[in-house]
Amino acid sequence: MAEPQIIPVAIMAGESLSDSFDITVGEATYVLMPGEWDGANLTFQVSFDNSTFWDLFDELGSEIMAACRPGVAVRIPPGMRAIGYCKIRSGTRDHPIEQSENRNFKIVFDSGPLPTSTKKKARPW
Repeated sequence: MAEPQIIPVAIMAGESLSDSFDITVGEATYVLMPGEWDGANLTFQVSFDNSTFWDLFDELGSEIMAACRPGVAVRIPPGMRAIGYCKIRSGTRDHPIEQSENRNFKIVFDSGPLPTSTKKKARPW
């Protein structure tokens, strides 16, 4: 397995949304939270062209959200690699939470090959 790649991302003071980052380099697996954090969940925006971004929702119409605390590793929803670009939001689409200070994250990527299909093969009998 290849070494994971780690890239820095920040939400600046007075903002609730990070700059975009390229998620085609590998499967983004974790957000390493900063040691200080103005209490909020994490949500995500995604883009295929790094210009137009959409809020990330699941197939049931719920915003993809990760509960978090300062100084922890937060698991990123699998399967985002194919989208292209991502932004991290403090809070939700309807209730973004501005951060009082610059918040520096690290995004951990598994740069190994994409997983193969997990579908079971038909049995010959």
